Amino acid sequence: MEEQKSTFRWLVLVLLFLNIFFAVLCMQCIPALFTEIVEQIPLTKVQMGTVMGVLTFASLFFAPIGGAVSDKIGSRWALGASVLIIAVAGALRAYVESANGLIVCMFFIGAGMAVIGPNMPKALGMWFPRKELALANGLCISGMGIGGAVAMATATSFMSPAFGGWRNTLLVIGIAVLGMGILWVFIYRDREKEGAAEVKKQNMKDNFKKVLKVKDLWLLSGFYGLNMVGMMALITFLPVSLEERGVEQAGELVAIMLGTTVIFNVLGGILSDKLGKRKPFLIISSVIFGLGILTLATLKGIPLVIALVITGAALGTIAPILMTIPVELEEIGPGLSATAFGLIFMVGNTGGAFGPILSGKLMDLANSHWAGFIFMAVALIMAAGFAVPLRETGKK
Repeated sequence: MEEQKSTFRWLVLVLLFLNIFFAVLCMQCIPALFTEIVEQIPLTKVQMGTVMGVLTFASLFFAPIGGAVSDKIGSRWALGASVLIIAVAGALRAYVESANGLIVCMFFIGAGMAVIGPNMPKALGMWFPRKELALANGLCISGMGIGGAVAMATATSFMSPAFGGWRNTLLVIGIAVLGMGILWVFIYRDREKEGAAEVKKQNMKDNFKKVLKVKDLWLLSGFYGLNMVGMMALITFLPVSLEERGVEQAGELVAIMLGTTVIFNVLGGILSDKLGKRKPFLIISSVIFGLGILTLATLKGIPLVIALVITGAALGTIAPILMTIPVELEEIGPGLSATAFGLIFMVGNTGGAFGPILSGKLMDLANSHWAGFIFMAVALIMAAGFAVPLRETGKK
């Protein structure tokens, strides 16, 4: 019986990976399609930033509620419902005729993503042993990087021509997301672990009180928030910046960075598990990520490719470590992890919501990309300061 459960954990990982891949594909295809969208729906850079910013702004409302509900009802139905929301909102973007319509659809996609986020480490924490947890998180999170890379590399060069334009592309992706959500609901089953049953019996208010007392939770929220400020702004404006500077195949170049992120989602998790350390990976990676962003605003050719690889390596290392620490904290564990991550995403993603908007405003005011890229870099370097006081949860 135990062996069957152990084998099932890999199926859980595959299902999570596929749902995350298609959800991120649905989300991140928009920046690559902006050049086509503006031909039918005029957008300023502030509006572009708002379109992407509302994705994470939705977490302010839905992440804490979604996390708490997930700890009560389990990941099967919570994640399934969130994927359904993403699929419907993603498909409806094919029919919008204004910037406001696009913003509303992206907000609801963000609402769905806000619930997926807390459920990923929760579901993995339920099925994977601690010694495999950072690796499992890394493999699963790689779906984000792969989904983003595929979106950037193929949205305009393959999917739009193949499906007959940006509207049909968004419709097809929405249908694919729906299919993955149906698979999750029919196959996944929640597993009871020590402490999880007690959490389900308690009311959500008590669960919130428990996690709110954990200082490390607030430090992680600040770290994640400043990282999201830089990352969401970079994803939004890097393709546009490269194209306006005359760099060819901008989407494919951004895909190089996201592809490297995927590799280091896995390598970062493996190295952290082997060394039994978490904090150094967060601090060093955040600083390198910030410094790397400054180079992306000016470089071209081979130097740009090298900078994209280094920046992607730093970005990729952060995610699996961030997703592992709360599950390892004794006060939280797998049973309260969705509630904890809901609060982390609420605080952190709110910062991410304002990243693209503020960066776009600075670019419009200065009439230069430099102002926005400096803002992104400063946010990421500041984030490292929040990781310094964290408790070390890694075990050798």
